[in-house]
This record gives sequence, C-alpha cells and structure tokens, in this order.
Amino acid sequence: MTDGSDAKTGAGLVESRELDVGLFYRDFWRRRPVVWRGCGDAFLSPALDWSDVDALERRLAQEPQGRADVHRREDGQVLFVNQAQHVLLELADACKALAGLFGWEQCTADLSVTRGGGAGIGCHFDHSDNFVVQQRGSKNWRVGLPEHTSKERQRKRMLETKGFVPAGRLPGAPFEVELMPGDVLYLPVFAPHEGTQGTEAASPREGGSVSVSFSYNAESALNRYLRPLLRRLSEEEAWWEPLPHGGPDPDRLEAALVRALRAVSRESAGGQPCA
Repeated sequence: MTDGSDAKTGAGLVESRELDVGLFYRDFWRRRPVVWRGCGDAFLSPALDWSDVDALERRLAQEPQGRADVHRREDGQVLFVNQAQHVLLELADACKALAGLFGWEQCTADLSVTRGGGAGIGCHFDHSDNFVVQQRGSKNWRVGLPEHTSKERQRKRMLETKGFVPAGRLPGAPFEVELMPGDVLYLPVFAPHEGTQGTEAASPREGGSVSVSFSYNAESALNRYLRPLLRRLSEEEAWWEPLPHGGPDPDRLEAALVRALRAVSRESAGGQPCA
C-alpha cells in the first residue's frame, strides 16, 4: 500500500488488502478516499445475504419502523434504510465494534439495496465520514476530495441550514472504482460522491446490489460547546453582572470567556478520533 501522498483525482484510488487503523488516520482520515479490498469482514461478518434483505422488507411492512428512516422506490427496485442499526441487530453490533476499533463515541449504519435497473441517489456530499461495505453484487463509485466542496457549502451542511440541498459537484476527472462483495470504500467528510448500480447480470437479483455504509457523524464546535459554554459563562461575574454605563471591559470579558471555554473543553475531552 502506498502512503497516498501522490493520489489525485483522475488516477486510481489507493488500495490495500489490509486494514491498518493507525495508517488510515495518518494518511487518509478526512483527506482522501481509500479502498480496502476484501476487508469487509473487519466491518461486518457475516455479510448480509439477499435472504436477510427479504426478511427485513417483510418485517418493515408489518412493524413500526421506530428510529429508522425507510425509503422505497415505487417499482421496488430501490430500498434505502437510514439508521438501519435500529432494525438490524447485526448492524447494531457492528456499529458498537467499529466505534471501539476506530475510537469513536458513536457509529451509525445505512442500508442500500438496488435490484436490476436501480440507480443511486445522485451525486452529493455528507457531513459524516462513511465506510461503504459491499455485501452483494457490485457498485460503481465516482468520488472527489473534500476540497471539491466549497467552504460555504460545507458550512451550511454542518449547520444543517434549512432548505439546503447537499448536492455534490465532482471534479472533471474523479476517482472511479467498482466495489465487489467484501470491498470497503472510505468516503471522507465533504467529499462529493456518487454510487450507481454495477454491471447487470442475467437476472435482477444477480444484477442487484446490497451495501452497508457505516458512518461517523462529524460534530462542530458550535454543537459541542455552545450550550455548556453558555452555562459556564452564566457563572462568570463579568458576563452576568449589569454592564457598566461606559460599556464592558473587553479584557475582563475575554479572560472569563477563555476560562469558560477551557473548562468545557476539558469536560468534553476523551473519546475523540485520532487526527
């Protein structure tokens, strides 16, 4: 496996047949995609089969979906289950194991199923780091880099701006790769990507695709610190006392703000992924 330092869009993706978490964080985390060939067992074992998908669809048709968000195309060729760890125990177990392996405080899973002529959901980018694990069939991916999404669009995605559509824009010559069963593709946060049905086979089932995306959802400092910071500031005299007639003392306010920020930062430390 190369260190990825010369990887550019338009070239083949860096590939490996061994999952090395330390190397991953050093060379790829939130910088560039990478493919692990045949490493799917490190993420989910045993792999899901078509019988598992059929059983899940029957159950979803009969039972409340709970916290999972289920989307089906009317012709039955596409099934997408967001937060699928809430409806498949094996995915919940895998999320827990992956959180421990990568040093995350949480992990979620999405299930994507296409049958025959099913296509993907179009080019987009996420505010999460995603690990696509191909289960059955194949899927073709076109991928860019995080910097191919503008900072303003990244900001709106992280703030979950109302009405914002996270459509992605691929570079002129994106990375291209076909995932086969057991392959894993890492998609960095903000990197535009598009997955479509792999090569068709003799029957819809043989030409279908089943994949699971395990995700670590990115969190902003605003989301993590703002509320506890406000609570801390409410205990700082410089921030709760009546403002003087001549205006506040900015040095005193700044000193109190730094104390409060350091306090909440220390309280929330731990359980963060290596950077």
